[in-house]
Amino acid sequence: MGVRGRKGMSPLIATVLLMAFAVALGGMIMNLGGTNPVKSVLDCTAVSLDIIQFCHDDQAINIHTRNTGDKTIDELTLKIVNPGGQFSITLQGSQVRKGQTLTKQVPFLVTNDTAVSLLASLSNNGQPPELCPTPYITKQPLPKC
Repeated sequence: MGVRGRKGMSPLIATVLLMAFAVALGGMIMNLGGTNPVKSVLDCTAVSLDIIQFCHDDQAINIHTRNTGDKTIDELTLKIVNPGGQFSITLQGSQVRKGQTLTKQVPFLVTNDTAVSLLASLSNNGQPPELCPTPYITKQPLPKC
């Protein structure tokens, strides 16, 4: 004895509903099982440099500095802006531990309209060094030695 006048759900609608349910369930499982790494904020407030010498001669930029902050500075970077463009030079072997000094000479021809900034990079929780967003010191024009 069949029931007359009643219709079932369309197979197309049933398929769409099952697929939507499977996608939603998969999304919930992925969110529960995966760990999202939280990027910690770089603390550049601990950076403190005593600038002993930051000047240029005819062929190079001379830097002599001491780390007076609470953290080891992993790298120093020079940012140079002049009419010819913008340059970033990461100083190789420029790690400066707390209390240590660093002297570097970087070959670069500086003009009167050249702005030179010194930026620090710090390691954060075992990650590769990240550049602090603001320069520690900027000189324009950079004085002659």
